[in-house]
Amino acid sequence: MTNNLRNRITILCVGLVLLTTVVSLLSFWWSTSKFQEEKVNQDISVAQNVYKQYLNSKENLLLTAAKVLTSDFGFKQAVATRDAATISSVLYNHSQRINADLMLLLDLSGQLISTNDDEDNFTDNLQPLMSELLTNAERSSFVVLNGQLYQVILLPVKTPRTIAYSLVGFKVTSNVASELKSLTGMEVSFIAIADSVVKTSLVAPPANLQPVNYFNSKTTSRFFGDYLVYKNREIELPALQAHPVIILLSADLTQSYRDFEQLFITLIILAILTLIVGVVTSSLLANNLTTPLSQLAVVAKQFAKGNYNFEFKGSKQSSEIATLMDAFHNMGSDINEREQQISYQARHDALTGFYNRSAMLEMLAKQLNKSTAHTLVAIDIKGLRHINDKLGPRIGDKCLKAVAHRIREFSEELGGFHARIGGDEFLTVFPAGAVSEFKRGIIALMAQLQAGYTIQNLKINLRFSVGVVQYPLHGEQAEDLIRRVLIAVESATSHHQNIHYYQQGEDEAHLERLVMLDELKQAISDDDGQLFMTYQPKLNMKIQKVDKVESLIRWQRKDGSWVSPEVFIDLAEQSGLIVELTAWVVNTVIAQVAAWQQKGIHLQAAINVSAQDIAFAGFHSSLVRTLKKHKVNPALITIELTERDMIENEEKGIIALENLKAIGVKISLDDYGVGQTSLGRLKMLPIDELKLDKCFILKLDESQKDQFIVQSSITLGHQLGFSVVAEGVETAGTLTLLKQMQCDHAQGYYLSRPLKAELLEQWLEEYDGVH
Repeated sequence: MTNNLRNRITILCVGLVLLTTVVSLLSFWWSTSKFQEEKVNQDISVAQNVYKQYLNSKENLLLTAAKVLTSDFGFKQAVATRDAATISSVLYNHSQRINADLMLLLDLSGQLISTNDDEDNFTDNLQPLMSELLTNAERSSFVVLNGQLYQVILLPVKTPRTIAYSLVGFKVTSNVASELKSLTGMEVSFIAIADSVVKTSLVAPPANLQPVNYFNSKTTSRFFGDYLVYKNREIELPALQAHPVIILLSADLTQSYRDFEQLFITLIILAILTLIVGVVTSSLLANNLTTPLSQLAVVAKQFAKGNYNFEFKGSKQSSEIATLMDAFHNMGSDINEREQQISYQARHDALTGFYNRSAMLEMLAKQLNKSTAHTLVAIDIKGLRHINDKLGPRIGDKCLKAVAHRIREFSEELGGFHARIGGDEFLTVFPAGAVSEFKRGIIALMAQLQAGYTIQNLKINLRFSVGVVQYPLHGEQAEDLIRRVLIAVESATSHHQNIHYYQQGEDEAHLERLVMLDELKQAISDDDGQLFMTYQPKLNMKIQKVDKVESLIRWQRKDGSWVSPEVFIDLAEQSGLIVELTAWVVNTVIAQVAAWQQKGIHLQAAINVSAQDIAFAGFHSSLVRTLKKHKVNPALITIELTERDMIENEEKGIIALENLKAIGVKISLDDYGVGQTSLGRLKMLPIDELKLDKCFILKLDESQKDQFIVQSSITLGHQLGFSVVAEGVETAGTLTLLKQMQCDHAQGYYLSRPLKAELLEQWLEEYDGVH
């Protein structure tokens, strides 16, 4: 595997050695070839110089011999008298004296007079030869005579006028080429191209091949392919124009090839040996490096399994590896310590040290045993948020620690365990048999918890709601028991009880509420008619006309059953679904107001919103978009809030209401009189309308106290600049009293129940017809 570190190191080292070897071989090849080429050229140049000296010496010898001959008086006399015997004798003797191969005596017309050779060999007219040689006076030339190559010189015989010409020459043979080879070390070839005469120190080429091409193209098979045998250089010799003669200097490259191949094979062998050494060395290096890494991998795998105390006992390592191994062990110890901390933190509450909810669920599942009954007690601290707000979170945290300490004292004494399952909620579980009487044990726990606390020298009294579940009476699964004990503590809180013992069926009711909540989400999303709006008219007491309505939502489930608005609105507020529900209501009501406008019906519609709606950042912008979408005047929309909503979100609520008033929307304070709104706060609220709670209106014609309260509230509202609406009008007497008290609007069953839009339109026609 190439991904293996050992293989990678080996490949790297071998690759470097191989690359170095290849580069060395290529460099050697190039430099040797270059050197060899330069050496051959140098040797040829030396041979060329030697040849020139040789040629000059031969030429000087010829010139001297010719001059001696032509200057001899007896010879000139013999030539003048045409004494053939004397001429022949002189030519022969003189040729023997200088070792000349050729001596000819020619008349002025180029005809042969005498020769030292057989005259039959020179039957041709020598006039053209003589004429061309005369142009190079006292200079030798190479000519072919009778199929033989000669180096000749032509001199005149003068007495004192020229009476004949003497032609003296040396025959150029293969021996001459061999002699030159011995002087230069180069192969020498004399080639008369036009006459196909070749005198060479080499093996003569076949007669059918052109000699120069033959020597230039001759190849030899070597280890790396076919290569030229000779490196040649052509040198032109002085010769007749129509019969050129050259000398071909040839450097035989065969020995160079042989030496190069031998040296190259030696280098290849050395490279292979170097490569083997590199492989062995790199393997040892890789092994020394990767073996400790493998050991560290073993340690890491043990760490991964959680075995942080594992120590690898190996051979002695280098100081760096030993340091790395020590670092690994230190890392394992640190990881082990941090893992224990993380594991503890993942299972425990950081503030109290109790189990968290998930850990409690796991512990409970392990501890439950049908042979042993257990009691689960959920404890909720009431008003802890107000302590955080008024005294600060530090005091709140210390209260939680103090409560946890008392729970621990009570529960652990009984062999129980405990958890913090929420911001201000605890859960403790202990064997039921540890308490002699079940309810007295719970009461003792409550008494211990409710005793006064001293936190930073502050006396603090805490109140608690407690939910109780018993195992296996109320369930056998840990998840069911925890869900039911939380249902019990929630019931204790909602019903203002200190202790609530879980009752059979409460869980089913809770699950029913969850099902109802899912159906409500679906009903809002699908808008399939399950949810619809009804409108209850408000009578303007001054003009006796209905000019306002209150929008009230209704829900009829798919199975035909009705759900009370108090129930599903409360569910929506608890689950955070109220924002989506209110958005649906706002869109539906504003669309209906727009539809009424098109029919010529001008009604101001009131929409009930919650504290969550006012706190929602997108409520204002969504309302503005919806008004623009349906082209409805903001003054036709009234936002109704209860006193409770205003108190819980007073600061943010006032800002939100001021922003709503800025766009022209009316603001109404619902259920006035039953809340905790002080007169000082009332004057600060940016409202337009007070809506008197129906508890003061239902028996208004029968209760003088209610009349005093209503009359004073109407007077106060008018003095503060508010209009006043009375809801819950169910009798004619009540309506008459409200008119006398100058109430602005009346609303109730005496006038009409909440009606769907189309029924309200019919009711308005009938009401206007009667009145």
